[in-house]
Amino acid sequence: MADKQVVLLTGASRGLGLAVLKILLKGTEKTPASNVVTLSRSEPKELQQLQQDFPDSLAVVKGNVTELNDNKRAVDVALQRWNRLDALILNAGIVEFSRIENLVRANLTQSSEMLLNTLNVNTVSLVTTIRAALPSLRKNHGRVVFVSSGAATSNYSSWAPYNASKAAMNSIAGTLANEEPDIASFSVRPGVVDTDMQTQIRGSDTMNQTEHDKFLDLHKEGKLLPAEKPASVLAALALRGSRTEPKKDGKPLGNGAFVSWDDPALDAYHA
Repeated sequence: MADKQVVLLTGASRGLGLAVLKILLKGTEKTPASNVVTLSRSEPKELQQLQQDFPDSLAVVKGNVTELNDNKRAVDVALQRWNRLDALILNAGIVEFSRIENLVRANLTQSSEMLLNTLNVNTVSLVTTIRAALPSLRKNHGRVVFVSSGAATSNYSSWAPYNASKAAMNSIAGTLANEEPDIASFSVRPGVVDTDMQTQIRGSDTMNQTEHDKFLDLHKEGKLLPAEKPASVLAALALRGSRTEPKKDGKPLGNGAFVSWDDPALDAYHA
């Protein structure tokens, strides 16, 4: 449908991103279905099946979020198919584990590949995707939803690259809102979600034991969040958020504020 909004979603091939994609395509009682362009490095079977099930609403672009040309290609697909782009959901991200003492090579002049790669995927790619989409977002008074993390403020041991990348994400979200008055910007903490990333965390052997035990216990006690819960909020903000709504303590969250998915200010954005 021509009147559907169009969303560019990164990291849609699995986990939280895949859950967001399903909600965007199917819609909910509160959030209308949309057209979606995805950008990810892989195309697993479930993503391929969605493309078959929603041939008129989903365009799957295989590419790397760190490459400007791949981002431009995804934006071009949105404009060619639907002549608009209304929102970004910046979900692509990786986590790797190393204590700070091991993050720099022996000569002390070159950052390790792990550090550079994490910052490139989790931080530099944000600006790369936004840059490609800015003209369309300005035109449509669009929205950018950054999928952040509690790691932005938690300082978990052996997570330095990830912690830093999410803190930088929050800063970029606020800066974007400051620079672009016609674009709403939200940075959302999705909580501890039951995804492959949690499997990686539980398998880490470099974290402080008390911190590691926290994640082990959440899994053991069945307290990990189903991806669909925060995904519904991310999708709703991308389609219904604005520079003025929602508000927390009378202040709009669309100015790049960092907010948890389950904050009462977002109650109206749950499925």
